Amino acid sequence: MTQQAASSPVRVLLVEDDEDDFLLVRDALRAMGSGGVTIDWVREADPALAALGEARHEVCLLDYRLGAHTGVELLEQARRQGVHTPIILLTGMAEGSEVDRQAQQAGAADFLAKSEVTPVLLERSIRYAIQHARTLEVLRRSQANFRELIEQMPAGLTVLTGGRVIYVNPAMARLSGVSREALLGRTLDAFLAPLLGAEEWPRLREALPAEDAPVAPRDARLLRPSGEAMPVELARLPVVFDGQPGSLWVARDLTERKLLQSRLMLAERMASLGMVAGTVAHDITNPLSYVLANLHHLEADVLPRLPLAEAERSEVRTLLGDIRHGAQSFRDIIQQLRVFAHEGKEAPAPVEVHRVLESSVRMVQHTLRQRARLVRDYTQPLSVMADEGKLGQVFMHLLINAAEALPEGDVEHQEIRLVTRPQGARVAIEFHDTGASIPPDRRERVFEPFFPDAAGGVDTGLGLSVCRTIVTDLGGRMELESGPGRGRVFRLLLPVPERQAVLSPPPVPLGGVPRRGRILIVDDERMVGVAIRRALQREHEVVVMTEAREALERLAAGDPFDIILCDMMMPEMSGMELYEELSRVAPQVAGRMVFLTGGAFTPRAREFLGRVGNPCMEKPFLPEELRQLVQSLLARESSAPPRA
Repeated sequence: MTQQAASSPVRVLLVEDDEDDFLLVRDALRAMGSGGVTIDWVREADPALAALGEARHEVCLLDYRLGAHTGVELLEQARRQGVHTPIILLTGMAEGSEVDRQAQQAGAADFLAKSEVTPVLLERSIRYAIQHARTLEVLRRSQANFRELIEQMPAGLTVLTGGRVIYVNPAMARLSGVSREALLGRTLDAFLAPLLGAEEWPRLREALPAEDAPVAPRDARLLRPSGEAMPVELARLPVVFDGQPGSLWVARDLTERKLLQSRLMLAERMASLGMVAGTVAHDITNPLSYVLANLHHLEADVLPRLPLAEAERSEVRTLLGDIRHGAQSFRDIIQQLRVFAHEGKEAPAPVEVHRVLESSVRMVQHTLRQRARLVRDYTQPLSVMADEGKLGQVFMHLLINAAEALPEGDVEHQEIRLVTRPQGARVAIEFHDTGASIPPDRRERVFEPFFPDAAGGVDTGLGLSVCRTIVTDLGGRMELESGPGRGRVFRLLLPVPERQAVLSPPPVPLGGVPRRGRILIVDDERMVGVAIRRALQREHEVVVMTEAREALERLAAGDPFDIILCDMMMPEMSGMELYEELSRVAPQVAGRMVFLTGGAFTPRAREFLGRVGNPCMEKPFLPEELRQLVQSLLARESSAPPRA
């Protein structure tokens, strides 16, 4: 016996209906080596099964003949009931090799003839049976732990041996949308062909190496019976399962990864738009600024002095008006780009809903015109708390989604309607379309990644899922309504600002004539400075400089100016750096700076403008807008105490 067994008696269950045989076996047990035994004796099959079920004994000695039953039958019944206690079958002289074979098949630990039982033989048989049972128990626990592990795995696991599915874990059933029972027994073709589809599976089948050889992870789309296409990563590994060689197919859900990638792509796209808009602001808005300023000068100052007939003068005014209209349209396009040019995550701020909606419409109007009539059902001006760039992205996607729900070529009978209205502490923004309705059981699922938005519709990919995430992050809610003959309505409910900012018009000078001021223009683009001077020189003294360092020397030396119109971005010294230097040597002068910018798209520039609080005017601006700003600043300065 082992050291542990020798230290305590072995608990033995003896099942024997003959008292003489019981005494024979009992004496052999008592004559065994050190440690001794404790014996429980039962005569019949039913009490024996009950005792075995209690699992109190380390070994059972079972007589082959128990009245109407045989020990093999009792052994088989015990094993069916989950009894793992080692059982040694005892027989008389009449039984031979056939009973031995039956006992072995039924799960007996040993087979002994009573006439040959000796204490030494019985001790060795019991010791081997107990040790073997303990080894089997460790193996059973290991297998149970392994089975529990793969049952709990989040990845879908499918095992094939002999060319057929023999095991499917719950995760695979969830991913595929097919029950485990329905998958068991399928061949490889019958298993993967419905899940991958008529296009994907033949390509994968063709690329598969030899039977059960490893297959490196590859992206695929799992087609569920509901019609949903789920992105997964598929791989195959050779395994031995339940003692049989086979292959393990692993399917890992990539939905979260794709969603994260989509958000990263969205962030990258926003950053790219910011770079594009910044380039446009610097390289195009400067020329556009002096085009608009010179047009104004030509129309207001030059044209009246030209010796033209009235008809010619009218024709020139018409041409100038057309040019100005085109330039202003270009200016509007630049403003639309700026809506989508934010970098990083912006804190929600009050955003005017209709302005962002109109910018989004203009960005996708070519697509909308080919599909439907656009109808606007706006209420009074409304503001929401949002990140303007992300809100514009949501509007653009919902507009495109509405357009793609409608077939091309029937514009007059199809409609996309934009509806806005206040709704308590929120603003409702609705996107109506006359496309095919969505059944009730699919309405919530259209917001799942890669779920088709209609029974025969277009796969929405990640767009609607990302839109809902953005709206939720803004503290809002996104809903869908749809019904037979009513098309679809995507509704956004966004919070309103706690306090609506009331924009008061800039103060105008008292009296009819504005005060004449002395104005310095600092802009590295000479023609911008010249154009601004032309717009202001009738009413003010204007000095133009193209280098910020030269302007710094002049201002630091005490050359007085009422207003400094300064470009934000200049090569050698930026407007921000000029402000910082003036704040150190002439702080009152720094307070008179007005920044001209093509769009403050860098975090540093945005932080700077928010910190200093100086006025800022975005290029390209209209001359009249600049004149009004200058007049309001001069009037404000006139009402202030005299400066030293």
